[in-house]
Amino acid sequence: DESTFKVPTLRNVTLTAPYMHDGRFLTLEEVLEHYSENIAPHDNLSDELKHGGQPIQYNFTAEEKAALLAFFEAFEDEQLLADQKFADPFK
Repeated sequence: DESTFKVPTLRNVTLTAPYMHDGRFLTLEEVLEHYSENIAPHDNLSDELKHGGQPIQYNFTAEEKAALLAFFEAFEDEQLLADQKFADPFK
């Protein structure tokens, strides 16, 4: 289980930086760039991110990146953010 983690929900993903299991990216744009061109080989890299044993480079176009960001924005839930039962109990 080295380097494994639980995948979080997409709800309010645009508001939950930093991103990735180690918090290395501050924006979703950086995440998309990583998956577009910068996936590195690793023993624990998911099979879904490999082809022929090598990392897939998705090479997203600017239009595809914009569409993905719009998709993520569709998961924003302002009602949840305003709900007092989920407020910080330490404030």
